[in-house]
Amino acid sequence: MRAVMTGIARALREGLLTLAAAGGVLCIILTVLAFTGGFSLIMFKTGSMSPAIPAGSVALVQRIPASEISIGDVVTVDRDGQLPITHRVIRIAPGPTNVERSITMQGDANASEDPDPYVISEGRVVRGSVPRLAPMIVWLGSPWALGGLTIAAALVVTWAFWPRTDPAPVGGSGPRHGRRRRGPLGIAVIVATGVAPLVLPPPAAQAAGLVSITTNADGGGVHALHPRIPFVWDVDIDASSAPSDGDLAVALSGSGHGLRITTEVHSCSVAWESSGCPGAESALNTAAVLPLNGSERMLLRTGAPSTAHLRIAVTGSGTEDARATLTIRATAAQTSTTAHLGGTTLPATGGASLGLVAAPAAVLVGLGVAMLAGRGNRRPS
Repeated sequence: MRAVMTGIARALREGLLTLAAAGGVLCIILTVLAFTGGFSLIMFKTGSMSPAIPAGSVALVQRIPASEISIGDVVTVDRDGQLPITHRVIRIAPGPTNVERSITMQGDANASEDPDPYVISEGRVVRGSVPRLAPMIVWLGSPWALGGLTIAAALVVTWAFWPRTDPAPVGGSGPRHGRRRRGPLGIAVIVATGVAPLVLPPPAAQAAGLVSITTNADGGGVHALHPRIPFVWDVDIDASSAPSDGDLAVALSGSGHGLRITTEVHSCSVAWESSGCPGAESALNTAAVLPLNGSERMLLRTGAPSTAHLRIAVTGSGTEDARATLTIRATAAQTSTTAHLGGTTLPATGGASLGLVAAPAAVLVGLGVAMLAGRGNRRPS
């Protein structure tokens, strides 16, 4: 019976590791396709392409020249200052240059075509789609999911390669032949790597003695920006301990690329609530484009000691790889403190990159390597 159970456990270990290795190879193939073939993934948030591609689907798209687009293709088109759109091509006309085309598109579920044609030199054509996969990809992109997968992979490796000794031959004669396995040190590192993002606390609110900043995005983080729906960044500044012979100055700056960020800033006499300002509210600046060159825009200057409660409405549009960092700086009595907010464009009808599979790929490839190493160790010398 013991021999049977040992055989079953061994077969199960081999099966899990083989599956992991196959998954790793698939992830590598997808990554290679992303870099060499212009492939990427897009997620459909609306049902404008239903029933062919319902909301919640994930599609594999390939970037191709506009000259290769045909009527009937489902194409993702980038738009200046707006989110990309993915609809079916219903008409094609020559463009201003030989490499451009003017295409008219319409969603399968829409009663009318898109208002204006799109003049493009290239687009992303849908090569295939899988329904109801988008929520899973979004979930896999979360730190909790990635950390959990890492821990699960580490446990599989631990179980598969933990040092164990083969049972003695029948009759009790002959030596026990212990298999050499990988020690637990590397496994512990894998587990620690997976656990760290889950248990480490976020950075505390920044403080610099006489002036401190707390926000509803303490620790920074990356937040998706929409061109019309603002991300609300609440900033509370405390300079109540600053000397009375100076000022409290608050400035905003931005750095990054590929984004067009607009901010609108309001001040409240007390801390903001989700429903708005419960005290006296004033506008510090109306909607204005924030340069991403590091230059500071002064928002507020008032006498110290004092406090300030700002609500910054941030909208943004740009390319899929656009990134930006907003920095709020408070200065009192020659002491400055900063807080940061990371921003990226909200994925459009699509926008999920194959880079989402990078972390799972690393785990799966690691398992595959571990499997090969284990098989090598079992070969007779």
